[in-house]
Amino acid sequence: FFLMIRRPPRSTQGVSSAASDVYKRQGINAEYMGIIDLRKMSEEGMIWQQLRKLISIVDELSDIGLQNYIQLPRIATLGTQSSGKSSVLEHIVGIDFLPRGDGVVTRRPLELRLVHLMDPNQKPWAVFDEIPGQKFTDFLVVRQKIDEVTDKVAGQQKNIVDKPIVLHVYSPTCPDMTLIDLPGITRIPLRGSDQPSNIEEITKRMALKYVSDRRTIILCVIPANIDLTTSEALQLSKKVDESGLRTIGVITKIDIMDKGTNAKKSLMGQEVPLRLGYVGVKLRSQQDIIDKKNVQQALEDERQYFAKHAVYSTMGFGYVGTSTLSNKLTKILYTHIKHNLPEIIKEINERIKEVSERLTELGTPMPEEPSEKLQMAWSMVMEFCSNFKNAIAGKAISHKDRKERGKHMQGGAQIKMMYYHLYKEYSKSDFKVTEAYDDELMSNAILTHEGDSMPGFPSADVFVSLIQPQIEKLKLPAIDLLQEVYNYLEDLAGTIQQHCFARFPAFGEEIMEKILEVMQEEREKARYLVESIIDSEQTYMFTNDPEYLINRTDIVPENKPEKKEEKTGAGPGEVKKEEQKAPLAPAKEKHKDKEKASLKKSSKIFVLELRTRLDTYFRIVVRNIRDSIPKIIGNFLVRSVQNKLQIELFKRLGEMRDAVNRGFGEPPGIIQERKALNVQLETLRKADRCLTRDPEIASLIGSSDDDLLYELRKETAEEKLSGKPKKSERELLDLTPPEMPQESPKTATESHKEKDEQQRKEAAAVPKPQHPPMQPQPQAQNGVPKPAQGPPQHPVPVPQQQPQASPPKQPPAKTNLFGSTAKKQNNIY
Repeated sequence: FFLMIRRPPRSTQGVSSAASDVYKRQGINAEYMGIIDLRKMSEEGMIWQQLRKLISIVDELSDIGLQNYIQLPRIATLGTQSSGKSSVLEHIVGIDFLPRGDGVVTRRPLELRLVHLMDPNQKPWAVFDEIPGQKFTDFLVVRQKIDEVTDKVAGQQKNIVDKPIVLHVYSPTCPDMTLIDLPGITRIPLRGSDQPSNIEEITKRMALKYVSDRRTIILCVIPANIDLTTSEALQLSKKVDESGLRTIGVITKIDIMDKGTNAKKSLMGQEVPLRLGYVGVKLRSQQDIIDKKNVQQALEDERQYFAKHAVYSTMGFGYVGTSTLSNKLTKILYTHIKHNLPEIIKEINERIKEVSERLTELGTPMPEEPSEKLQMAWSMVMEFCSNFKNAIAGKAISHKDRKERGKHMQGGAQIKMMYYHLYKEYSKSDFKVTEAYDDELMSNAILTHEGDSMPGFPSADVFVSLIQPQIEKLKLPAIDLLQEVYNYLEDLAGTIQQHCFARFPAFGEEIMEKILEVMQEEREKARYLVESIIDSEQTYMFTNDPEYLINRTDIVPENKPEKKEEKTGAGPGEVKKEEQKAPLAPAKEKHKDKEKASLKKSSKIFVLELRTRLDTYFRIVVRNIRDSIPKIIGNFLVRSVQNKLQIELFKRLGEMRDAVNRGFGEPPGIIQERKALNVQLETLRKADRCLTRDPEIASLIGSSDDDLLYELRKETAEEKLSGKPKKSERELLDLTPPEMPQESPKTATESHKEKDEQQRKEAAAVPKPQHPPMQPQPQAQNGVPKPAQGPPQHPVPVPQQQPQASPPKQPPAKTNLFGSTAKKQNNIY
């Protein structure tokens, strides 16, 4: 296995002296033609062995079918129509096998899975996924089959369809990688074809579908005879890859540029920089194809062309040649695989968990025998009853329920919180039930219930008449609590029923009817008991409370004199001041006043005592029923429903045995979903076994031995911290080109040259000021004039404090991620 890679700088090791002499006699630069036998270099051999192992893992994951569920690292070509994408792929593969013709040739994405064969004498072959069981060794037949499968889907009228052709190529001339040849971006539909009027939008959407994936390396193909700043493929790649960590520029048609021009500045990134740089390639011309020149001869001509070229042969290794491009792609793909495999492993594990949970929700396939159907119905009823009890007991019944449990209380805890709120306002220490009565009302009540009996002996009916309306107020909160608990149980049962009987909604509705019937029956029983206990408190007055019995059962309350009524005189013979001031009244009037005062004083004492007894007794009643009502609801509704549900539901199943046999079937959507999930789960488990089979994989993906891997991990970490949203497809399809950095605008057409020349002459005719505030650069650089004025894409303003910069002799540092020096490139490639 031989590959063209760069030799160490300022050294000729790896190239024999005899080979160097041969190259010198042929006029070939031996520094460029550094052919190194990788098998003889242990260090490099280890690197390529690791590379091959990781790429083989990705290929195996693709064969398993993981790419149908999780995106895998890959390389996709991006370019306009007839930019040379297919020819670049043929040079990488080393075989002539892709269709040729005028206009649109690639009309379906072609996914090439390349597998390198170690034996150089082994004959290559190809296999189509769409043509199973056939192995093609004649690549002319492969070309015909590509046309056939394209026409089969896209038709014969040049239509473009986004349905990939998967082609496996096994050859000693190709590297290990996956390449996708996309249809070129087409602006105008071809006349007489089936292409729609919005063909540009269709081709761009198709390209975006592939290149917007963060695990796809973009092979941006640009013809050398156009201006880089107007390249639509380059503009699109910069929109989807703003950091430039997955875009490689390929400059084609480098041999048909205008005489006196070259692509050196483009290759060195001095016009539109790319962090991964550019590689120039020389492809076969149309005449070469007509003359049936094969790809191997074209590769040899390419090596000769770059080695003898006056400009390209002096640029050092890393800028031109198909072998350079292959090595660069392989190395970058290797780095991207190392970066993405940990995320892929994580996604596989998460997807396995999600699919398994969904399959558990769907349940086992539906049986066919009536007895088995009935048994399944019993199992679902038992599952419902178990889940209902577990929910009330505070146990999680599903993964989703477990996630939601921390957000709010559920089940029995929610019911218990309802109990706590019962009579909460009546249980406050400062609450007095007699605040609803004033003294006059209570005095009138005492007098009313005395009737015509002896005064001074209050009737017990006074106490009953005043306490009963207040106890009546306790009934409504108790009934409301009962209804609230019932509503919660009904909602809980409905949620669990939808979960347990999701496969059979009609059957679940019938079961739910029986569930509601049982719950309503138990609710009415509990309602009767709740009303009965409050009625008993309301109609029969009794308490064994020690506080009441000791402090509130005296027949005659203690008469404590009030300070306000004490005599003001010092002795018994003294008269009160009021009596001194008051005029002498007749004896009869004095007697009546004394009787009224005596009655008023007696009534006030009874009112105060009655208030105290009413408040005390009401607190006792509230305390008793505040515990009794929740016990009744908990036992005769919540607990009783749990105990009776399973028995009643089994009785219902026995009654609807025939209905179960007839209608116990699954919808077609459920059957298809289960089948698809089983296929997906099997694929994910195979992928997991593939990744965990070799323990060295973990050590390979964990190492960080190059700048690109460091930058990729840094970018991923920054995106997670920033939370920046991804651009929408509408934004990416916007035809407004992004702002591109450029050091010196360069045009390739004659109109641009004439315009620049005219602007240069106009600028030269005007005397240059000593210190201009903002002066454009009119001087030419490398034979290409810089305009003093012009359209927005050309002006290059120079601030006042900066002197005129001289043309750079080499690209600036870090123009590309790996540096522009040969030493830095050697560290990466």
